[in-house]
Amino acid sequence: MNSVLGKLIQKEFGRNKYKIYCSKLDQKECMDIFCDIYLDLNLSSDEHLSDRLLNLLRTVQLSVKISQIFFYITAGFVFGILALSLMPALLEVKVAAMGVMMVVYLYKLSEYVANRYCDRDVRLVLIYKTALFHLLSEEGK
Repeated sequence: MNSVLGKLIQKEFGRNKYKIYCSKLDQKECMDIFCDIYLDLNLSSDEHLSDRLLNLLRTVQLSVKISQIFFYITAGFVFGILALSLMPALLEVKVAAMGVMMVVYLYKLSEYVANRYCDRDVRLVLIYKTALFHLLSEEGK
């Protein structure tokens, strides 16, 4: 599962370039990534750059929101398991309901972990943001 930031980079530049960027990050070739992104963005119009910036900001907000609401998801899961445990119902119904809750919680946990610990994607987004801001500030002059 990729983070939302990784998905953004893949959407903006393609899956192949994302893999190339990841390997360059591992080799500490950040300037190559910046130059490639800058040259790609340089071909875009001002309006398209503004749309990309808006998309970047929304994606970063989504990434932060996923981390912020995970506490509430965990609290709801614990409360739901306790409520099901105390509920007078058939054992099969309780087990089935707890199984469904567990699957949903594990999905949300994997989403949280993927977005919380995506150091590589954060570094790529920071390089992308720097190139984008640089081009937008040049256009304003």
